Amino acid sequence: MAKKMNVHRRTFLRGAGGVALSLPLLDCMASEAESEVPKRLLALYVGHGFALHGDWGWYPTLVEGQMHFGKSMEAFNPLAGRISVVQGLEHPQCVSAGGHSTADSFLTGSNPAAAVKSPSLDQIAAMTHGHKTRYPSLVLGNEGGLGGEGRSNTLSYNQFGRGIPSTNNLRGLYDAMFNSDPALQQKQHQRLSKDQRRVDRVLESYRDLKQRLGREDSQKLEHYMHALRDVEKDIERLELWMNKPKPQVATDGLALDATVQDPTTFIRTMYSLIYLAFKTDSTRFASYMLQSMNSSAWDNVPIQLGLGVTHHLLAHNAAAGAEQSIPLGKYDKFQADLLAEFVQKLADTPEPGGSMLDNTIVMYGSSNSQTHVNTDYPLMLVGGENLGLSHGIFHQLGDTTPPLSNLFLTLLNALDVPAAQFSDSTSTFSQIMK
Repeated sequence: MAKKMNVHRRTFLRGAGGVALSLPLLDCMASEAESEVPKRLLALYVGHGFALHGDWGWYPTLVEGQMHFGKSMEAFNPLAGRISVVQGLEHPQCVSAGGHSTADSFLTGSNPAAAVKSPSLDQIAAMTHGHKTRYPSLVLGNEGGLGGEGRSNTLSYNQFGRGIPSTNNLRGLYDAMFNSDPALQQKQHQRLSKDQRRVDRVLESYRDLKQRLGREDSQKLEHYMHALRDVEKDIERLELWMNKPKPQVATDGLALDATVQDPTTFIRTMYSLIYLAFKTDSTRFASYMLQSMNSSAWDNVPIQLGLGVTHHLLAHNAAAGAEQSIPLGKYDKFQADLLAEFVQKLADTPEPGGSMLDNTIVMYGSSNSQTHVNTDYPLMLVGGENLGLSHGIFHQLGDTTPPLSNLFLTLLNALDVPAAQFSDSTSTFSQIMK
């Protein structure tokens, strides 16, 4: 009988050039993996802000000391005791940024025009714990891609502050995580091999070119090469994971061919894929841009819902008062109903110490309080009680408020990321912790 190896997950493979690659989750590490309850983060974003006035206002009211949500957010009333709402935080570097630009900075805290930008909240968590799962993170967006600088279609930025394209390919996302069809696996292997050959050719050209460059140009090129080496490590990591069978999941209710023409089905399917990714521990960190600040088919969804104009115009009109806020409030309800359905599914899924929601922080918000106003971000945190979060409170902050990065630093620490600083943070935001 073969002797069973006992390999610790923190064992590293060292490749050429001293590159350290953390091992994938192998069978000989199963006992350690089973003893660890995943700590997860899902960050969700809607551009242009929410309806803030009248019965359709996004913020809760306090009824006998308890939060009560109005018409747009009423689906969250059964979960009110598991929610924190924060009003008043913002990214100081972004207050004066362009009115359509702050989606870029929502998870980074960096001004979109800054020369040096911080990595995003989700990617910092993935840098620490992403090696434990098949995918370090999922970067999702209804519109997909990068967008343009100041007009982002993604929430996620890598260690160099560069945008990571979001995916809106439902079938491709499912295939990558769960489809074990041999023909598909072979195609994936061939694609990885081709990508590795391309990287090898670039590296050979780099070594030749570097010898002929001056110091300043050489430094610029080296910065680019760091990004390429990250690609190389991703290829090697995926090759290792290809030897581990993908988890089998039920496909009931997955409409993988859904499009923006049926936005309800599309978003519900995306949430289902996030749920399955978390349940199978295929990843622990995800960002999902539900609505960018760009003109696109998704900006037209309110017209499909019978609300008359684009989301951008709904948000503009809502600034005029309670009556004019109603159409935007109805769109907010469209988003909130789908999110509450997803959150309830997490709450109904048992895990050690309670439920999947107890081990998952869901953050939902916008970088506008109203259209183009980059202050007082509306924010909601749900779940994560096993990570130390304390809920049932509406945090209404005064004029002197800390940067939003303080909250993000607190969330990183709750996720066991040993960070002492995030972007322009000055401290932690202890109000949300037990």
